[in-house]
Amino acid sequence: MSCEISGRAALDLEDIFDYTLAEFGLDQAVTYLSAFDDVFARLSDNPKIGRERSGIKKGLHSVIDGEHVVFYRMIKTDVRIVRILHGIRDLPRMF
Repeated sequence: MSCEISGRAALDLEDIFDYTLAEFGLDQAVTYLSAFDDVFARLSDNPKIGRERSGIKKGLHSVIDGEHVVFYRMIKTDVRIVRILHGIRDLPRMF
């Protein structure tokens, strides 16, 4: 499967980068953001590793990466990353 990032998830990644840059510097921001590439690759290889989250929204799945939760859907031959949110947030409310 291929992995596709939604527009909203791309904005989430920008927010994560900006926050990490401000708090921890450029090197850490780049390192932290590039770690998501590993998550996306794992999901492409095995999209069923995530937890079903139909209680939030039908067809939604998630995996945890550090302090963030990556929400995605399986659509035919693609994994679509829907949101990337900090685990401390009210996750159902974000949808």
